[in-house]
Amino acid sequence: MAKAKKNLNCKHFLQGIAVSPGIAISKIFLLLEDVEEVDSSVIDDEMIESEVSRFQGALSGAKTDLRMLQSKVAHRIGKESARIFDVHKLLLEDHLLIEETINRIRKEKKNADHAFSETMDKYQHTLSESPHEFFQSRVSDLRDVRRRVIRHIQGDRTDHLSKLEGTAVIVAPELTPSETVKLDKHKVMGFATDLGGRTSHVAIMARSMEVPAVVGLRKISGLVKAGERVIIDGTAGCVIVGPDEKTLTEYRELQARHYELEKKLAGFKDLPCVTLDSKEIELSANLEFSDEVDSVKSHGARGIGLYRTDYLYLASEVLPDEETQLREYRKIVGKMSPDPVIIRTMDLGGDKQPKSFEIPAEENPFLGWRAVRISLVRQDLFNTQLRAILRASHFGSVKILFPMISGLDEVHECKLALEKAKAELRSENISFDENVELGVMIEVPSAALLADKIAREVDFLSLGTNDLVQYALAVDRGNERIAYLYKHLHPAVLRLIRHVIQAGHREGVWVGMCGEMAGDPLSVLILLGLDLDEFSVCPTAVPEIKKIIRSVNYREAVRIASKVMDFDKASEIERFMVKIMRQKFKDMNF
Repeated sequence: MAKAKKNLNCKHFLQGIAVSPGIAISKIFLLLEDVEEVDSSVIDDEMIESEVSRFQGALSGAKTDLRMLQSKVAHRIGKESARIFDVHKLLLEDHLLIEETINRIRKEKKNADHAFSETMDKYQHTLSESPHEFFQSRVSDLRDVRRRVIRHIQGDRTDHLSKLEGTAVIVAPELTPSETVKLDKHKVMGFATDLGGRTSHVAIMARSMEVPAVVGLRKISGLVKAGERVIIDGTAGCVIVGPDEKTLTEYRELQARHYELEKKLAGFKDLPCVTLDSKEIELSANLEFSDEVDSVKSHGARGIGLYRTDYLYLASEVLPDEETQLREYRKIVGKMSPDPVIIRTMDLGGDKQPKSFEIPAEENPFLGWRAVRISLVRQDLFNTQLRAILRASHFGSVKILFPMISGLDEVHECKLALEKAKAELRSENISFDENVELGVMIEVPSAALLADKIAREVDFLSLGTNDLVQYALAVDRGNERIAYLYKHLHPAVLRLIRHVIQAGHREGVWVGMCGEMAGDPLSVLILLGLDLDEFSVCPTAVPEIKKIIRSVNYREAVRIASKVMDFDKASEIERFMVKIMRQKFKDMNF
């Protein structure tokens, strides 16, 4: 809630969405979507055929891209419009172009991307010099094919992060989950992206990595140069490019104050999470990777309220088998014991596209084949994961969480799949916890409205507010243009949350929240007053949330929540809560 400083001397000042607090001062590592820098190098004789194969593989990959893109365009706009890609396909199959590139590799001993680039430059020059408009208009097709093939030769953008020397902040149009999972956490000081919202995956990753981040900057990747000095203020949501010495001094002082506040909050990590009038609250942490367990424990969380297993699938070219998954789960469960670990089954699809199996392109992927919908179709993958989770339950307290449930049919199918996995393990004499608890993520409005019926089928409910908010308000949470509409303090969202908590309690199950809303200081007193049983937040947010809960009476939180439920607008609720928090917590930024 802090405000950005104004009247600064700098090259560029950009305001975006604050998603991970703190201040980073470093150089820029620019990660653009199109990797087109082509270096020329002479290859050894024994590498020639390998380079030829790399080129042929890139052609094949580019053709696959085009097929998926053409299918998507045909579905969205029509088959006629999709035919614009026929020229691209012909170019990728042009024998003269392919032979000339391979000859350059073999005879000139050039690396594949340079050989292909030179061949395309020759074709492009010929067409652009033509007096005929038809041939001139094909130049853009050549450029597109050139970019596509070179990207495949050079590999993922994340491969280029290996060139990162020393520390830097990453500036990019956007970062996908499969890219962020490969980042070297020791070198990345912060993030700044054109796209994204508070609950985008780069935002979640930044909070997990404990580095400042600002997203939704729209044009930063086109304004900056690699190596430029930059300040990322992840608290105020601004980025300052090319600051002068006075500005640098001011922000170094702010950086020091931020570190001091973190030290004060660290004093709460070993204290119980209990209100002034003795109401105990479960405060756990969300986990992305197994190596973050130490951070969970050092920040004072009691257990893991959400372990996102998606990154096991995103970090590898091959599907994680049962033993691979078991090793990861067992490592986490063993370190957290006796505290519980809630393992969510894979939530792939949407913007989380694995390389180990294909998820077809869809017009609305966030409303399409994702999460449990994939699991119930790919029963082979689901069975492997369920067996691994069950086996891990033998080594500590494990609970299973099913994502993206929209109705009771899916709950029943998931339970059948779980019983099948249990029966297999019993027949193989493999130990597991027969009474492992089951939960459902409430992140689809239909599931929220059916919370009472779903609660009868499971042991707990977990509110996944990142998706629940976007589906309830029809607001894409990754779209910076409509980020102002994404409000988890919207009256309609709060009513859904209250309904789910009350429905769960009536059926005798506890209700937690693992969405980013649980870690928002403005939301804590409201959720506490609505009788939420468990908060699961980013590890670094644990001390702050604990301090807030320990500083109030539960009865007071109930009164605040009751008052808030009478407001008509999210803006009224936000102003009301800012006023309360500023009065109660003068040493915190609101």
